[in-house]
Amino acid sequence: RTYLVNNRKAAEIILGRRIVYFPMFEDYLRQNNIPTDLKYLAIVESALEPKAISHAGAVGLWQFMPGTGRGYGLRVDELVDERRDPHKSTQAASQYLLDLFEKFQNWELAIAAYNSGSGRVSRAVKRGRSTSYWKIRAHLPRETRNYVPAFIAATYLMRHFEDHDLQPNYPDLDLQMTETISVFQGLNFQEVARVTGLAEEVVAQLNPAFVKGMAPASKQGYYFTLPRRVMGAFRAFLESERP
Repeated sequence: RTYLVNNRKAAEIILGRRIVYFPMFEDYLRQNNIPTDLKYLAIVESALEPKAISHAGAVGLWQFMPGTGRGYGLRVDELVDERRDPHKSTQAASQYLLDLFEKFQNWELAIAAYNSGSGRVSRAVKRGRSTSYWKIRAHLPRETRNYVPAFIAATYLMRHFEDHDLQPNYPDLDLQMTETISVFQGLNFQEVARVTGLAEEVVAQLNPAFVKGMAPASKQGYYFTLPRRVMGAFRAFLESERP
């Protein structure tokens, strides 16, 4: 009902965003031998919005809290919040999901633990004397009791939306046809907009991890994403700026 009846317009936006994020999600999930259907978890977490923020302070497509994000290698500070970086956060989420599966040996329990933490799920397993999510569900917090069903609902939406006359609301082509490269030097979004001819808002939308409209220099490098059509001009600019 949430997707197909109550929030059809929101569901159509999610369906449009899937073409931006799902191919990348699938790549990282496959690299970690994780079922690619786990990509649907990001719908439950963020509705595929990289800047999503929960009431508890979780951020990004995969809704990491600051401590968990840092624990999985994400930079979170006043200049950069890699919880909002689609690539970095998906790498971290893949590793987190893999760790949870290795602990519970059951994807439903791993998904539940992604929501509420492995400690709560472990306690529910003990209380319910079972490793079946459906048998221990009553021992989980209310949000987690609804979390696996919400994942199933998101999966149904993605597989059967055409049966319910939903029409994907696709993003602009510049947000769909993109390329991501590693960059090490500092960049100001205004300057990037000038050399590429893009609106500064597009640069910011494609690079949500940079909090203040600029990417600081980094020896480790960071991902920078732009429309494919301007990447040649951007590479030429980077080359001209090298010392």
